[in-house]
Amino acid sequence: MQKNSTIRFKIFGVSFTLDKSSYFPLLFKVLLGLALLLLVSVLFFNYKMTSSDIPGGIISGFLLTYLIHIIQN
Repeated sequence: MQKNSTIRFKIFGVSFTLDKSSYFPLLFKVLLGLALLLLVSVLFFNYKMTSSDIPGGIISGFLLTYLIHIIQN
């Protein structure tokens, strides 16, 4: 018996599908890369963080991961 590794969901009438086995490891890598980018910008370029950096980074990380996931498939 094979497990279903595809997630399907609908937001605002648009349906999305993603493969769990490839999306979540990619999500970890993208979020780690975004955190590293934020760390480098704060330490080396004197960037001052705002209150929207963390939530915006997480949301953009999910969207960027989905975009990469679509391009890879």
